[in-house]
Amino acid sequence: MIRTLVYSVIDSPMHEIVLNDLEPEADPPPLPRYRPPSLESICKQTKFTRKEIQIIYRAFKQGCPNGTIGLEQFQDIYILLFPHGLNSKYAEYVFRTFDSDGDKIISFEEFVSGLSVISRGSIEEKLNWIYTLYDIDRRGVIGHSELMKISQSMYDLIGRNAGPPVTYQHLLEHASTIVQKMDANKDGVITRQEFLDVCSNDEAICQSLDSFDT
Repeated sequence: MIRTLVYSVIDSPMHEIVLNDLEPEADPPPLPRYRPPSLESICKQTKFTRKEIQIIYRAFKQGCPNGTIGLEQFQDIYILLFPHGLNSKYAEYVFRTFDSDGDKIISFEEFVSGLSVISRGSIEEKLNWIYTLYDIDRRGVIGHSELMKISQSMYDLIGRNAGPPVTYQHLLEHASTIVQKMDANKDGVITRQEFLDVCSNDEAICQSLDSFDT
């Protein structure tokens, strides 16, 4: 069950997005123009080479002339990836992990930094990213509510035709099982350290995270 929690996130094709697909079908509301920091600065913050960042930036600017991505445009990316699913909530949760300063837009620096963690980060960095995704309310802990919301959004993302409809009881049982196995001090919530301790000691999870390096 714990592996399912992690696999459901790392199996998302977010790390494989073709940047040319960022171009929206309709003109989005105007966003403030953004000028990224120097190339050298981004190189130091990420695990991409100078050449790779130049390629990513050209594609990013082609699809996002303002230099930023808003939530609606980010959700449009998931519509391309999951045309048969309801993708707005899960896309919103992922959007929040990229929007590190909480200003409701993703700058190029934020985008490439997030992409670097997902595609080339260490095991600990990837697990921290997954934890942040699940910590919807930014309380610093994950409870039943957060687990159920993320799980529901993932079922919606895959699409109704992928299997029988998920029930509230199924989501609750899934969340309860995860909390029971990860909650070391039995206070009803999962701390970041508890999450890291369990996942980093699971060989299958670590191997799966390693397999997503590009």
